[in-house]
Amino acid sequence: QLIIFQVSITNQNQWDEMLLTKGVLVIDVYQAWCGPCKAVVNLFRKLKNEFSEDDLLHFAVAEADSIVTLKPFRNKCEPVFLFCVNGKIISIVRGANAPLLNKKITELVEEERKVLAGEKERPELCTYFTLTLFITFFHPFPTEGVRYSVAIIKPDAVLEGRVEEIKKKITDAGFSIAATEEKLLTEEQIRVFYARNTDKPDFEDFVQFMMSGPCHILMIAKKESTKAIPHWKDLSESNENEPDELEPRKADSLDGILETGDLLNFCDVQDSIEDASRQLAFFFPNFGKQNTGQNVERTLALIRPLLLKERRDSIIQRITDDGFKIAMQKEIVLSEEQVRQFYKEHENEDYFPVLLEQMTSGPTLALALTRVNAVERWRELLGPKTVEEAKMKNPTSLRAEYAVDSISLDQLHGSSSPGDARKELQFFFPQEHTLALIKPDAVKEHKGDIMQKVKDAGFTISKIKEAALTREMAMQFYKDHEGKPFYESLVTCMTAGPSVVMVLTKENAVEEWRQLMGPTDPEIAKLTSPESIRAQFAHDILSNAVHGSSN
Repeated sequence: QLIIFQVSITNQNQWDEMLLTKGVLVIDVYQAWCGPCKAVVNLFRKLKNEFSEDDLLHFAVAEADSIVTLKPFRNKCEPVFLFCVNGKIISIVRGANAPLLNKKITELVEEERKVLAGEKERPELCTYFTLTLFITFFHPFPTEGVRYSVAIIKPDAVLEGRVEEIKKKITDAGFSIAATEEKLLTEEQIRVFYARNTDKPDFEDFVQFMMSGPCHILMIAKKESTKAIPHWKDLSESNENEPDELEPRKADSLDGILETGDLLNFCDVQDSIEDASRQLAFFFPNFGKQNTGQNVERTLALIRPLLLKERRDSIIQRITDDGFKIAMQKEIVLSEEQVRQFYKEHENEDYFPVLLEQMTSGPTLALALTRVNAVERWRELLGPKTVEEAKMKNPTSLRAEYAVDSISLDQLHGSSSPGDARKELQFFFPQEHTLALIKPDAVKEHKGDIMQKVKDAGFTISKIKEAALTREMAMQFYKDHEGKPFYESLVTCMTAGPSVVMVLTKENAVEEWRQLMGPTDPEIAKLTSPESIRAQFAHDILSNAVHGSSN
């Protein structure tokens, strides 16, 4: 049964309104499945009665499951109590510790009374302190004296390629960057994260600006017993007393802008615990979780032509059954030059002519495998290096089980070390750039969803521009289809409104983007690639949401 003296908070709007409460506010944060903490209700009621004369003490219960700010508190069994003074969360008590709660509440009310009576000044609420409280609670970092805060590099700086320069400015100032995330924010997310700016006259323009391209999110840290956010702000304020005039060339450069105190034109740092906690929970939900000592790695696996032709499905099943995930794959017919380059350390071996012949005889399947200790585990599965030795010493190994009778050469390859894995993965899956385009019909309805799928797939958006194609541009774009029955309709679709043109960067980017797009016909895409962009957002074979380079 709801206790009347405790206000019930069940959504983000109610939470934001609650923070306008004057005086001392005690918030019981609870899980929907178990409800508020009943063990302290009598204590809270007693304190409410004792301090009722000046109406300074207030109580609330807040459901963590339905409030964005409280997301990091979800799935916690231990009772949690937050203490808020004049809209600022300043302290946390974990557990139903009645004596501690009684002491904390009494001290806060007495202090607030003195402030209102003019007997003392209200203490300056240091954001770094409250933010650290939140992070310490959410993520029990082993390193003491580390202060964290969240910075957002805004779209204009990201799109102009200034991210690395800004990050260098941050690290040069003594910070470390603990985590990064590039993300296209939706309108809803922007309005939630920047709710404190809603009343500003240019807020609607700001929302549109923040939606104009991806933001780069940084978790910045200061490993010393100093104030992280104040030090961070010093970056933008350190030269505010310097002369306003600079040489034109210097003023136009990023360094000149930053040196004159305009860092916050490109970056936003949250100065309230509520905003910071929302962003920490959203952008870095797993940051700071205790290290289990497990080392997630990538390694290269090659399935050579004979085995690929005869037992492809079987070997793939064995790989996935052992807990490997296939992060990337590529079927490729290697040239003699490529084989010699990849196996250059083996060229003088007696078996190399056979290896060369086999590796150029048909398609090889290259796999980027990931799992805990992937390099070591994949080599364990492969077994001894030669088929003969594998059959004698480890008959259940992959080299023994998948040996091809007609040839003594083993049919599988694995990287020897993490260093070799990096080099070999780069050989088969080099970082590529590819052109991607969101077509006009999809821009209107699904721009944010599509760009989020792009980011979730691990692509970096190196360049982005929204532009309306002219008829001449569209005709040039699809000149390979000129003369085909659908050509005019395709040109019309492409000139119906603005398109979003992107340069995407990733290992194996061309093939990965084509897989993410899905088949050209959305009906086929729904059957064969239901998670693809075209399966989810395309209307028909012409208005099929996205375009990508074929090579």
